[in-house]
Amino acid sequence: MGIRGWRIPANRCIMRWERVMKVKKIGKYFVLAVISMAVLYVWYPAVGVTDLGNWNHGLRNVLAGVIFVFAAQLVTGRSLLHSSWRPGLVIFYLWLGAFSYIQAKSGGNWGIRVEALNNDVLTLMPVLVLTFLMEYVGSLCWKIRPFLRVFNFFLIGYLSLSVFVYMTYYKIFGAGFTSTDMISVLLTNSKEAMEFLQSHLGFGSLGVVLALFAVYMVFIGWLIVKGSRIDENGGVTSPSLIRKIIIAVLSIAALVTIAHWIPRIFPAWPYHVAHKYLVGAKAAMAKHDENLKKFRFVGGTPEKLPGAVIVVIGESANRDHMKAFNPDYPAETTPWLSKEKENGNFYLLKNTYSCYPLTEKALSMFLTNINQYNDRNRDEMITVTDVANQAGYKTCFISNQAPSPGNMSLALVSSASEKSMTTTHPGGDDMKVVDYLKEMPKDGPQFIVIHLEGSHDRYRDRVPPHFDGVHVEGQTEKVNDYDSSIKYTDEVLKNIYQYAKDNMNLQAMIYCSDHGEDMKYFHGDSTFTWSMVRTPAFVYLAPDYKKTHTAVADNLQYNENMVFTNDLIYDMVCGILAVPNNEYDRKYDITSADYGLRKDMAVTKYGKICIAEDTALSD
Repeated sequence: MGIRGWRIPANRCIMRWERVMKVKKIGKYFVLAVISMAVLYVWYPAVGVTDLGNWNHGLRNVLAGVIFVFAAQLVTGRSLLHSSWRPGLVIFYLWLGAFSYIQAKSGGNWGIRVEALNNDVLTLMPVLVLTFLMEYVGSLCWKIRPFLRVFNFFLIGYLSLSVFVYMTYYKIFGAGFTSTDMISVLLTNSKEAMEFLQSHLGFGSLGVVLALFAVYMVFIGWLIVKGSRIDENGGVTSPSLIRKIIIAVLSIAALVTIAHWIPRIFPAWPYHVAHKYLVGAKAAMAKHDENLKKFRFVGGTPEKLPGAVIVVIGESANRDHMKAFNPDYPAETTPWLSKEKENGNFYLLKNTYSCYPLTEKALSMFLTNINQYNDRNRDEMITVTDVANQAGYKTCFISNQAPSPGNMSLALVSSASEKSMTTTHPGGDDMKVVDYLKEMPKDGPQFIVIHLEGSHDRYRDRVPPHFDGVHVEGQTEKVNDYDSSIKYTDEVLKNIYQYAKDNMNLQAMIYCSDHGEDMKYFHGDSTFTWSMVRTPAFVYLAPDYKKTHTAVADNLQYNENMVFTNDLIYDMVCGILAVPNNEYDRKYDITSADYGLRKDMAVTKYGKICIAEDTALSD
């Protein structure tokens, strides 16, 4: 065979070796892409991000990220270890690390579900790929390299500045920056802004923050320049036409994705929400003032009750998990209410449903003259606090939830109240509302609305460490945590009731949750279950009140088992206060003899679902 015969096997070995090396390189790219996304799944649970197995907002995003990063490596021949990836990697992990940590820790380490970071991931993932591809393209075309480097610098700079602002705000207040905070920013002036910075941060600390940011940006600039130094020494082989097309497609896809999602993250999104709110609020408030001018009592100005009337708004409470409403439930989750319901002064509305399984949509009807059964809209809104004000009551709003600019009814209740108070670090211990209640006068007619954090996820964080929660063998940890939050709400309600009864001549107390909760699907629009809308509701009437308002007590007792939806609270409150008005309808007032909401008429989810379809509905 001679020398020629030996060359053939040698060439085959070389080709086989090259194929092996190519497969190894591709495998390396894939492993590095997986690791780049897996880092997040190591960090997330450490800081309190949950529901990581969620396909829509968790695993699907991770898979997209792996494919994106893998494709960029494959088409350019530069692994994730190449220096040109580093500027993008810095902002990718800085942003997702900081925002996941701060959002999970805001308000006392409550944690968040992975879906809360969906927009952030979908923005930063293409930023990582795009900044790398821009540098790679610059290495092929040196004439445009300076412009691409400037583009990368300003894109990373904008995102980095946003992170620094967010982290600084968290350092000061212990919570993440919200759209509510953005409202304050939009309403302030330069003098007030400087006074704020001086008061809360100090110019010395502000100087340190700015210096750190400047050093950080110098570091980013150095990484961008260093990223292609090897290219300047050895040059870069021009890729094939097919690869150029793929690189162009990847770059355009990344750019379009960023353009779509970056307005949906901080600070653009809080600004959008705040601006929209301020515009809408201005118009709605103006209309609301006109509505008040049209408001009138039927039969003249009513007499005021001699003491306090309290409306308590619960959060994510499912009556199926409450022993007082469901005697067969295995855990005693309502020890106080289970006892008090036997004294004849408490009326449990056993077939209460939420009008919508989302807080803001539920509360937009909860406290107003707008319900699922009339034709009124937001422009015609009157709140229970408006009614109390017109009747001459001292009014107060106490909340353990952060204000939501999108919730017009609560905004109107808050602004209309003579005194409006939000607890420090809202979202924490609901018992704090009792301390704020003690700031109210101890005598005279008063109307008070209290908004609890209740059983908002994460359930275990709604319960202080010292509280004896629920531990039922055979129930999952999540259910036990939820039941513990229900039991703690029972304790909070007990304390509100007892203090008001002993010190404020409590005339009536109403409790109802905004919506329910499903142990698998929580609550929301995506999946509907009856657990999301089965809410508890009860009314307490003082013995003295019952003597002077016998018909209200008798009607409540008669209607206890009737279907009731929480968008009818307005009419119920008007009935209890004995303040008939032009926005009141007796047939929607469960304290009236004319109450007429039959189960075949009752609806939820803004009229989309008939409550009669609930097979668990009692007769």
